Amino acid sequence: MKIFKNYLSAILVILCACNNAEDPIGFWENHRPFTTDYTIAEMERIDFFSPEAESRGESTLRESSGLAYSRKNPGYLWSHQDKNNDNRIFLLDVNSGETVAAYRIKGTRNRDWEDIEIAPGPIDGIDYLYVGEVGDNDQVYGNYSIYRFEEPKFEEAHRGQIIDLEIPFDEIKFQFPNKNHDTEALMVDPKTKDIYLATKRDFWSILFVLPYPQNVNEETTAIHAGTFSFRVATAGTVSRDGNEVLIKNYDRIFYWKRNESESFIDMIQRVPALAPYNPAEAQGEAICFDHQGGYFTLSEFSNSIVPELFYYKRLN
Repeated sequence: MKIFKNYLSAILVILCACNNAEDPIGFWENHRPFTTDYTIAEMERIDFFSPEAESRGESTLRESSGLAYSRKNPGYLWSHQDKNNDNRIFLLDVNSGETVAAYRIKGTRNRDWEDIEIAPGPIDGIDYLYVGEVGDNDQVYGNYSIYRFEEPKFEEAHRGQIIDLEIPFDEIKFQFPNKNHDTEALMVDPKTKDIYLATKRDFWSILFVLPYPQNVNEETTAIHAGTFSFRVATAGTVSRDGNEVLIKNYDRIFYWKRNESESFIDMIQRVPALAPYNPAEAQGEAICFDHQGGYFTLSEFSNSIVPELFYYKRLN
């Protein structure tokens, strides 16, 4: 009987994990938001990243608010700036932090871009950049957008230039249920292409989701996925295979590892571990995994401290 119960439980776990990919609308319509209850003291400190970051060099970006490791351009990172800046994305050299080129995406606007992610999208085999027009310091805007477009390709002729790109893009327009939110952490689950957003200014960071396929013709309402036991989420990233997640605030970096056949939402509501964050940055609002499983962080200019591009190497 015990063997039968274990077998039945395993089947149920697999069915629940697969449900999101096979029937996203039904899954999210029936989702009940989670509420976590854990403390920093309960979090394990993981030791498979370098305990101290390596500085790759100073950045000329003063308000970098997101990072994504390029796939078309190995050895480079994408970044952007937030409120009061224009609609440029910047390509940074991972070895120096130097900005090698900037690209202005015609037709987009930067009211307050707060994070960037690279992930699959509507067409298989294409890597897309997702840029979150989701900042709202005063929580007054009422509507928000995520721009999704194919990752640009760097050419040597672009070095030191600002390139105007006329490329197609999707604008995923949405609002939040009940009230407005300032959101600075954007993540995309590559297994399902669902978009996740973690808030900054709520008492506890709240997680919302825009399930795939996202509506690009009409404004939709994000779904409340759950509430974390930490505050002030400033950036988020998902590994290329979808099995690891990092969310940071100004003081800590939280890490999750996906179990086999586990859904993103089941993973993210477990107690996270603590990844190294040394040195802590003046105003760190950007993080991303690289192709080797390490991660980069970058701060905004704050308290007269020039931001440096930091790298945490994967040790095993």
